[in-house]
Amino acid sequence: MLDPFGDKAKRLVKEEFGGITELLSIIPSYVGIEQALERVSWVKSGEVPRDVLDMGDVQDLLTFYALLGALAFSPYGIEMELVKEANSKIYSERLRRAGRISGTAVELRTVREGDIPPRDRTILERTHHHELPPDERERLRLRYKVHLGKFLELWEGSLKEVYLRKGHAYLTTEQALRLWEKSFEKNFERAVNLLYEVRDELPGYYLQLYERLGEIAREYFKERLERMGSAEAQPLRFELFPPCVKIALGGVPSGLRNYAITVLLTSFLSYARLCPSPSRRDVRIRDCVSDLSVVEKEILPVIIEAGNRCSPPLFEDQPHEVKNIWYHLGFGLTDRPTLEDSGNSTWYFPPNCSKIRANAPQLCKPDRHCRNIKNPLTYYLRRLYIVGRKGKEEENVEGGGDG
Repeated sequence: MLDPFGDKAKRLVKEEFGGITELLSIIPSYVGIEQALERVSWVKSGEVPRDVLDMGDVQDLLTFYALLGALAFSPYGIEMELVKEANSKIYSERLRRAGRISGTAVELRTVREGDIPPRDRTILERTHHHELPPDERERLRLRYKVHLGKFLELWEGSLKEVYLRKGHAYLTTEQALRLWEKSFEKNFERAVNLLYEVRDELPGYYLQLYERLGEIAREYFKERLERMGSAEAQPLRFELFPPCVKIALGGVPSGLRNYAITVLLTSFLSYARLCPSPSRRDVRIRDCVSDLSVVEKEILPVIIEAGNRCSPPLFEDQPHEVKNIWYHLGFGLTDRPTLEDSGNSTWYFPPNCSKIRANAPQLCKPDRHCRNIKNPLTYYLRRLYIVGRKGKEEENVEGGGDG
């Protein structure tokens, strides 16, 4: 298979397996954990194994989606980076071997005679430069065209690199591959984000696979992790919060107070600070911290301040609501909790975007980062991931890369 997000893959998922949910339910019966890990365990060597490259379409789809299911437990961690990098190389290598870029999620069309004026083609492809070796001529050849709108969604380079004409971008093979790689990355992140919402319904197989992926990822990114320290619990980055949380932080009218402060803000801040990628929904705060100081000094004050910005101030109007905050943090209905009380009630997970729109539509003011996001915490994780990736790229430019 040349692209797991292309039309052929979509037809296979729908017609052969009945959809993503059904596909994920049967994968554990057909794909062993070691078999799924073969798609990533080679990354240290840098060379894709031949048996992976030659895998049949159905087996390819099953092993690929096995890894996606595992990533539902950590949509923007090093495990995701590992799987995305390895599979991008697998499919990219297959496209190179095929000698054409077709059957992918990018709607590329082959350039035909007459699409490009002869004079332009002569200049761009340097057809009169007879001293150029054959491989250089092939490298310069404009082989594909794509609608400009789709091109601009994906291209991250300079427009000066590309020939534009009559609403299309004309690309060399390498440029087309760069465009496909960006398409794969976006589709990959979107798929993992969607599966994040159904992780509690997935068989235990996927959690086991996720844990094994973590072992490989920690070894592969060992040098980076040693420089950065833990990527789990970390100080809050308020500038990366989703719009709904920022609105709640600014204070809301009386009709929104309890939902914005007690339901949304309490759950979001606590998970974002203490356990941004919980492996299960029944996690407790005492599973994440050894004392309550971080809750009392970094989370509760932010919630109280936001409540005081409400009109009228929430905790002046309803002082008992502090107990409700602790209840939503999983400590039961109390205002003097101990760490041992963690688990006396449910530590509420942030509500999905659909529930926020239904229960508090005034909080839902999507920005450009909200696209394909189903939960405020996923928004934050994705923003953290993007910022971290940009920092790594800048670091590599300045001082060289790592594995």
